[in-house]
Amino acid sequence: MSRNIEGMVVAITGASAGIGKALVERLHARGAKIAVCARRAEKLEELNNKFNRELLCIRADVAKPSECAMFVLAAAEKFGRIDTLVCNAGYGFVRSVADTTHEEMQKIFETNVFGTTDIIRAAVPIIKRQSLRDDWRGQIMIVSSAAARRGLPFFGPYAATKAAQLSIAEALRVELKPDRIAVTSVHPVGTDTEFFEVAESQTGMKRPVADTKIRQTASTVARKMVRGMESPKAELWPLRAARWVLGVQVMMPSLVDRLMAKYHRQIEEINKP
Repeated sequence: MSRNIEGMVVAITGASAGIGKALVERLHARGAKIAVCARRAEKLEELNNKFNRELLCIRADVAKPSECAMFVLAAAEKFGRIDTLVCNAGYGFVRSVADTTHEEMQKIFETNVFGTTDIIRAAVPIIKRQSLRDDWRGQIMIVSSAAARRGLPFFGPYAATKAAQLSIAEALRVELKPDRIAVTSVHPVGTDTEFFEVAESQTGMKRPVADTKIRQTASTVARKMVRGMESPKAELWPLRAARWVLGVQVMMPSLVDRLMAKYHRQIEEINKP
Protein backbone atom coordinates (compact mmCIF):
# COMPACT_ATOMS: atom_id res chain seq x y z
CA MET A 1 0.00 0.00 0.00
CA SER A 2 1.36 3.41 -0.96
CA ARG A 3 1.58 5.98 1.82
CA ASN A 4 -0.25 9.24 1.24
CA ILE A 5 2.00 12.32 1.49
CA GLU A 6 -0.95 14.66 1.98
CA GLY A 7 -1.45 15.04 5.72
CA MET A 8 1.70 13.03 6.52
CA VAL A 9 3.61 14.39 9.51
CA VAL A 10 7.31 14.67 8.66
CA ALA A 11 9.99 15.82 11.14
CA ILE A 12 13.30 16.80 9.53
CA THR A 13 16.63 17.66 11.16
CA GLY A 14 19.15 19.90 9.42
CA ALA A 15 16.42 21.50 7.33
CA SER A 16 17.76 25.04 6.95
CA ALA A 17 19.68 24.35 3.72
CA GLY A 18 20.61 21.74 1.12
CA ILE A 19 18.72 18.46 0.95
CA GLY A 20 16.67 19.24 4.06
CA LYS A 21 15.41 22.52 2.65
CA ALA A 22 14.66 20.98 -0.75
CA LEU A 23 12.74 18.21 0.99
CA VAL A 24 10.59 20.76 2.85
CA GLU A 25 9.75 22.45 -0.45
CA ARG A 26 8.60 19.22 -2.08
CA LEU A 27 6.67 17.95 0.93
CA HIS A 28 4.91 21.26 1.46
CA ALA A 29 3.77 21.23 -2.17
CA ARG A 30 2.24 17.79 -1.55
CA GLY A 31 0.33 18.86 1.58
CA ALA A 32 2.49 17.31 4.30
CA LYS A 33 2.60 18.66 7.84
CA ILE A 34 6.22 19.53 8.54
CA ALA A 35 8.37 20.09 11.62
CA VAL A 36 11.96 21.20 11.08
CA CYS A 37 14.98 21.90 13.21
CA ALA A 38 18.44 23.33 12.62
CA ARG A 39 21.06 25.33 14.48
CA ARG A 40 20.64 28.53 12.43
CA ALA A 41 17.48 30.17 13.67
CA GLU A 42 17.61 32.91 11.05
CA LYS A 43 17.60 30.32 8.24
CA LEU A 44 14.60 28.59 9.80
CA GLU A 45 12.81 31.93 10.01
CA GLU A 46 13.44 32.54 6.31
CA LEU A 47 12.13 29.07 5.49
CA ASN A 48 9.00 29.52 7.59
CA ASN A 49 8.25 32.89 6.05
CA LYS A 50 8.53 31.34 2.59
CA PHE A 51 5.73 28.94 3.48
CA ASN A 52 3.42 31.42 5.22
CA ARG A 53 4.59 30.30 8.64
CA GLU A 54 2.92 26.90 8.25
CA LEU A 55 5.96 24.97 9.50
CA LEU A 56 6.86 24.08 13.04
CA CYS A 57 10.39 25.47 13.30
CA ILE A 58 12.57 24.62 16.29
CA ARG A 59 16.10 25.90 16.82
CA ALA A 60 17.97 22.77 17.93
CA ASP A 61 21.47 21.30 17.83
CA VAL A 62 21.27 17.52 17.35
CA ALA A 63 24.67 17.18 19.04
CA LYS A 64 22.78 17.86 22.30
CA PRO A 65 20.53 14.96 23.40
CA SER A 66 18.15 17.23 25.31
CA GLU A 67 17.52 19.30 22.18
CA CYS A 68 16.86 16.17 20.12
CA ALA A 69 14.19 15.13 22.64
CA MET A 70 12.76 18.64 22.73
CA PHE A 71 12.32 18.72 18.94
CA VAL A 72 10.66 15.30 18.77
CA LEU A 73 8.25 16.11 21.60
CA ALA A 74 7.36 19.49 20.08
CA ALA A 75 6.56 17.85 16.72
CA ALA A 76 4.44 15.11 18.31
CA GLU A 77 2.55 17.60 20.49
CA LYS A 78 1.89 19.93 17.56
CA PHE A 79 0.69 17.33 15.05
CA GLY A 80 -0.35 14.37 17.21
CA ARG A 81 2.06 11.89 15.63
CA ILE A 82 5.26 11.54 13.56
CA ASP A 83 4.83 9.57 10.36
CA THR A 84 8.37 10.03 9.02
CA LEU A 85 11.45 11.13 10.94
CA VAL A 86 14.24 12.31 8.62
CA CYS A 87 17.69 12.27 10.26
CA ASN A 88 19.44 14.67 7.90
CA ALA A 89 21.64 16.94 10.05
CA GLY A 90 25.37 16.48 9.50
CA TYR A 91 28.61 17.95 8.19
CA GLY A 92 32.09 16.99 7.01
CA PHE A 93 35.58 18.41 6.75
CA VAL A 94 38.66 17.92 4.59
CA ARG A 95 41.50 16.39 6.60
CA SER A 96 43.44 13.13 6.66
CA VAL A 97 42.53 10.63 9.36
CA ALA A 98 45.97 10.84 10.98
CA ASP A 99 45.77 14.63 11.21
CA THR A 100 42.24 14.71 12.62
CA THR A 101 42.30 15.68 16.28
CA HIS A 102 40.43 13.86 19.01
CA GLU A 103 38.18 16.88 19.44
CA GLU A 104 37.36 17.05 15.70
CA MET A 105 36.54 13.35 15.59
CA GLN A 106 34.40 13.61 18.71
CA LYS A 107 32.43 16.59 17.38
CA ILE A 108 31.63 15.05 14.02
CA PHE A 109 30.41 11.86 15.67
CA GLU A 110 28.34 13.88 18.14
CA THR A 111 26.46 15.53 15.29
CA ASN A 112 26.35 12.91 12.54
CA VAL A 113 26.03 9.71 14.59
CA PHE A 114 24.89 10.53 18.12
CA GLY A 115 22.58 13.18 16.68
CA THR A 116 20.97 10.37 14.70
CA THR A 117 20.70 7.85 17.52
CA ASP A 118 19.57 10.41 20.11
CA ILE A 119 16.71 11.67 17.97
CA ILE A 120 15.69 8.11 17.07
CA ARG A 121 15.74 7.17 20.75
CA ALA A 122 13.35 10.03 21.48
CA ALA A 123 11.04 9.28 18.56
CA VAL A 124 10.66 5.49 18.57
CA PRO A 125 8.53 5.21 21.75
CA ILE A 126 6.13 7.80 20.31
CA ILE A 127 5.92 6.12 16.91
CA LYS A 128 5.36 2.70 18.48
CA ARG A 129 2.22 3.98 20.22
CA GLN A 130 0.71 5.37 17.03
CA SER A 131 -2.11 3.76 15.10
CA LEU A 132 -1.35 2.44 11.63
CA ARG A 133 -1.54 4.92 8.77
CA ASP A 134 -1.44 3.38 5.29
CA ASP A 135 -0.31 0.11 6.88
CA TRP A 136 2.68 1.68 8.70
CA ARG A 137 3.04 3.20 12.14
CA GLY A 138 5.86 5.34 10.86
CA GLN A 139 9.21 5.52 9.13
CA ILE A 140 12.73 6.50 10.07
CA MET A 141 14.77 7.84 7.15
CA ILE A 142 18.51 8.24 7.79
CA VAL A 143 20.41 10.39 5.31
CA SER A 144 23.73 8.57 5.04
CA SER A 145 25.90 8.82 1.90
CA ALA A 146 27.45 6.81 -0.90
CA ALA A 147 30.60 7.27 1.24
CA ALA A 148 29.08 4.79 3.71
CA ARG A 149 30.18 2.06 1.29
CA ARG A 150 33.66 3.43 0.59
CA GLY A 151 35.83 5.75 2.68
CA LEU A 152 37.36 8.66 0.77
CA PRO A 153 40.86 10.00 1.38
CA PHE A 154 40.73 13.25 3.36
CA PHE A 155 37.07 12.55 4.13
CA GLY A 156 37.70 9.49 6.32
CA PRO A 157 36.06 10.82 9.52
CA TYR A 158 32.97 11.90 7.59
CA ALA A 159 32.77 8.55 5.77
CA ALA A 160 33.11 6.76 9.11
CA THR A 161 30.04 8.56 10.44
CA LYS A 162 28.08 7.69 7.31
CA ALA A 163 29.10 4.02 7.59
CA ALA A 164 27.97 4.09 11.23
CA GLN A 165 24.60 5.48 10.15
CA LEU A 166 24.24 2.66 7.62
CA SER A 167 24.99 0.02 10.26
CA ILE A 168 22.46 1.64 12.59
CA ALA A 169 19.84 1.61 9.84
CA GLU A 170 20.49 -2.04 9.00
CA ALA A 171 20.07 -3.16 12.60
CA LEU A 172 17.14 -0.86 13.30
CA ARG A 173 15.30 -2.03 10.19
CA VAL A 174 15.09 -5.57 11.57
CA GLU A 175 14.44 -4.48 15.16
CA LEU A 176 11.46 -2.28 14.27
CA LYS A 177 9.87 -4.38 11.52
CA PRO A 178 7.53 -6.19 13.96
CA ASP A 179 6.20 -2.78 15.03
CA ARG A 180 5.42 -1.80 11.42
CA ILE A 181 8.05 0.95 11.47
CA ALA A 182 10.00 1.23 8.23
CA VAL A 183 13.68 2.19 8.26
CA THR A 184 15.32 3.60 5.13
CA SER A 185 18.93 4.68 4.63
CA VAL A 186 19.54 7.29 1.92
CA HIS A 187 22.83 7.33 -0.02
CA PRO A 188 23.36 10.45 -2.16
CA VAL A 189 26.51 11.01 -4.16
CA GLY A 190 27.98 14.53 -4.13
CA THR A 191 25.06 16.95 -4.09
CA ASP A 192 24.91 20.59 -5.09
CA THR A 193 24.65 22.06 -1.60
CA GLU A 194 26.88 24.11 0.67
CA PHE A 195 28.34 20.88 2.11
CA PHE A 196 31.72 21.05 0.35
CA GLU A 197 32.17 24.76 0.95
CA VAL A 198 31.53 24.21 4.65
CA ALA A 199 33.84 21.17 4.64
CA GLU A 200 36.67 23.24 3.15
CA SER A 201 36.07 26.12 5.56
CA GLN A 202 36.44 23.78 8.55
CA THR A 203 40.12 23.14 7.80
CA GLY A 204 41.14 25.53 5.01
CA MET A 205 41.96 22.59 2.74
CA LYS A 206 40.69 22.42 -0.84
CA ARG A 207 39.36 19.54 -2.90
CA PRO A 208 39.98 18.97 -6.63
CA VAL A 209 37.79 20.77 -9.16
CA ALA A 210 37.19 17.35 -10.72
CA ASP A 211 35.38 16.48 -7.50
CA THR A 212 32.41 18.45 -8.81
CA LYS A 213 31.84 16.36 -11.96
CA ILE A 214 29.42 13.80 -10.54
CA ARG A 215 26.62 15.76 -8.92
CA GLN A 216 22.93 15.66 -8.25
CA THR A 217 20.81 18.61 -7.27
CA ALA A 218 19.32 18.73 -3.80
CA SER A 219 15.91 18.86 -5.46
CA THR A 220 16.57 15.57 -7.27
CA VAL A 221 17.58 13.85 -4.04
CA ALA A 222 14.54 15.29 -2.25
CA ARG A 223 12.20 14.11 -5.00
CA LYS A 224 13.46 10.56 -4.66
CA MET A 225 13.26 10.75 -0.88
CA VAL A 226 9.58 11.68 -1.15
CA ARG A 227 9.08 8.59 -3.32
CA GLY A 228 10.85 6.60 -0.59
CA MET A 229 8.32 7.92 1.91
CA GLU A 230 5.42 6.86 -0.29
CA SER A 231 6.89 3.38 -0.79
CA PRO A 232 9.42 2.62 1.98
CA LYS A 233 12.45 0.59 1.01
CA ALA A 234 15.59 -0.56 2.81
CA GLU A 235 18.10 1.59 0.90
CA LEU A 236 17.49 4.58 -1.32
CA TRP A 237 20.18 5.49 -3.86
CA PRO A 238 19.24 8.72 -5.69
CA LEU A 239 21.88 7.89 -8.32
CA ARG A 240 21.08 4.23 -8.84
CA ALA A 241 24.29 3.43 -10.73
CA ALA A 242 26.38 4.46 -7.69
CA ARG A 243 25.14 1.44 -5.76
CA TRP A 244 26.42 -0.99 -8.39
CA VAL A 245 29.70 0.84 -8.94
CA LEU A 246 30.41 0.71 -5.23
CA GLY A 247 29.64 -2.99 -5.25
CA VAL A 248 32.98 -3.39 -7.01
CA GLN A 249 34.62 -2.20 -3.79
CA VAL A 250 33.51 -5.38 -2.01
CA MET A 251 34.99 -7.66 -4.66
CA MET A 252 38.07 -5.65 -5.67
CA PRO A 253 39.11 -3.26 -2.89
CA SER A 254 42.69 -3.01 -4.20
CA LEU A 255 41.45 -1.73 -7.56
CA VAL A 256 39.37 0.95 -5.84
CA ASP A 257 42.36 1.82 -3.65
CA ARG A 258 44.31 2.66 -6.81
CA LEU A 259 41.53 4.91 -8.04
CA MET A 260 41.33 6.61 -4.67
CA ALA A 261 45.12 7.09 -4.66
CA LYS A 262 44.76 9.39 -7.67
CA TYR A 263 42.21 11.47 -5.79
CA HIS A 264 44.56 11.53 -2.79
CA ARG A 265 47.41 12.87 -4.92
CA GLN A 266 45.17 15.57 -6.39
CA ILE A 267 44.22 16.84 -2.95
CA GLU A 268 47.84 16.83 -1.80
CA GLU A 269 48.87 18.70 -4.94
CA ILE A 270 46.35 21.54 -4.64
CA ASN A 271 47.06 21.94 -0.93
CA LYS A 272 50.86 22.26 -1.20
CA PRO A 273 52.19 25.27 0.77
